[in-house]
Amino acid sequence: MTKQEIINKVRELNLPQGLYIVFGSAPLAIRGIRDANDIDLLVSEEVFNSLRSAGWKQIEKGPSDKPLVKGDYEAHQNWNFSSYKPTLKHLLQSAELEEGIPFASLDEVRKWKFASGRPKDLIDIELIDTYRAGQK
Repeated sequence: MTKQEIINKVRELNLPQGLYIVFGSAPLAIRGIRDANDIDLLVSEEVFNSLRSAGWKQIEKGPSDKPLVKGDYEAHQNWNFSSYKPTLKHLLQSAELEEGIPFASLDEVRKWKFASGRPKDLIDIELIDTYRAGQK
């Protein structure tokens, strides 16, 4: 998905400000670093329960990773599946707004990808570093 597709899809959810942030690979896509395959959201308990009530299905991806899913979306109530476990409050403090949508900063995405250390994360770290080098 491209930047505008992500923004449009998140906007469709009409989530309350201050109770969610877009995380995962979407912050890379909005900067044109690479496209995203899905939209990962870190949401408050209130939003999580609201999405569940709206029919989103909960899946188990790991012992601490049980997001709600619907279409291209994954809504997480916590981000406790690597050694880096940022809270929603922490991520919102450095969020970067794009057309009113809060996206996690590249610093936060890089920290999480470094802690995860999967091959795809290492590629993304390299892409982030190359992008930043071109911004100087």
